[in-house]
Amino acid sequence: MYDCGWDGGGSKTAVCITDERGNILAEKTFGALNPNGTATQTVEETVFACVDFMRTLSGSLQDYEGLVIGTAGISNPSVADTIKTAVQKAGYAGKMHLTGDTEIALAGAIDGAGAVLIAGTGSVCVGRDANGNTFRCGGWGHLIDDVGSGYDIGKHILIAVMRSLDGRAPATRLTEAVFRELNVTDLHGLIAWLYGDKTDKRQVASLAPLLLPALQNGDTAAEQIAEKAAQNLASLAVALWKKADLQTGELALTGSIFTHFDTVREQTQTVLQSTLPQIHITHPKHSPAYGAARMVKEIFNCETQSASR
Repeated sequence: MYDCGWDGGGSKTAVCITDERGNILAEKTFGALNPNGTATQTVEETVFACVDFMRTLSGSLQDYEGLVIGTAGISNPSVADTIKTAVQKAGYAGKMHLTGDTEIALAGAIDGAGAVLIAGTGSVCVGRDANGNTFRCGGWGHLIDDVGSGYDIGKHILIAVMRSLDGRAPATRLTEAVFRELNVTDLHGLIAWLYGDKTDKRQVASLAPLLLPALQNGDTAAEQIAEKAAQNLASLAVALWKKADLQTGELALTGSIFTHFDTVREQTQTVLQSTLPQIHITHPKHSPAYGAARMVKEIFNCETQSASR
C-alpha cells in the first residue's frame, strides 16, 4: 500500500508518494491547485495530472491507503468542495482528507514536539506539544498581521521611501530601487501605483527583494526594516512556545524570507537563542508534501481505530 500527499499552492502543486515505512517512492510538481484566485478549469487540470501520476506509479488507485491534500483557504467550504469534486471526477474514490497548508508544513518539518516558523508572502508559526495538541500564532492576514513576511517587508520599503521623499526621514537607496522597479518618477506616481486597482498584496510582497542590495550597501532604512522583521518573526515563535507550554523541542525556519534573506534569518535566530535558549533551530526535515503523505497513517489509522471501538 502507498500513502500520498499533495501540497497545493497558488502557482504549483507538489505530490509525494511514500511506501508504508515512509520511504519516498516518487515526487513531482504540477500546476496551481488553490481555488482562491485560480480558475476551476485550471484546478481540475492540476487534479487530473496529480491523480494520473498516482495511477502511473502504482497501476491502480486502490493501492493507496489514503490521500491527504494541504492547501491554503481550505476552511472555506467552497474551496474544499471544488477540490474534492475534482479528485473524485479524476477517478480517485479512496480515503481523502483536506487540511491547511500550515498543518502539512508542520508534519513535514519536525518530529515530535516543536514548531515551524513560516515566512513567505505571509507569516505564521504553528506547533505541537508532546501530546500532539496543535497551536498557532500569527497568520491573520496582511491587513492586521503577517509580520516579517514578504508583504510586510515590501510595505515597509514603501513606507521608508514615502517618508524619505516627504522629508520625514533621511534619504535611502531604496527610493531609486523602487522607482526603477515600478517605473515611476516621484511620490505621486508611487502612491498611484500602490492604490491602483491592479495592485494587490502579492505585488507589494514582490518588492521585498529590493531590500537585499540596500542591505549590502549598508543602507540604514534597509537595516531597520530587516531588524524589525526579525524581531517580529521571533515574537511569533516565542508566543507559541509559551502558549503550548513547551520546554524544549525543534523550531524549523522555512519560507522565502528565511531562504533568501540571510540577514533576517540570522537576526531571527539571534533573538530566539537569547530568548528561548532551550530550543533547537533547524531547517525542515522534509517538504510539506511529504508531511501530507506522513499524515495519512495518523489520520486514517485513527479513523480505523475509532470505527472499531
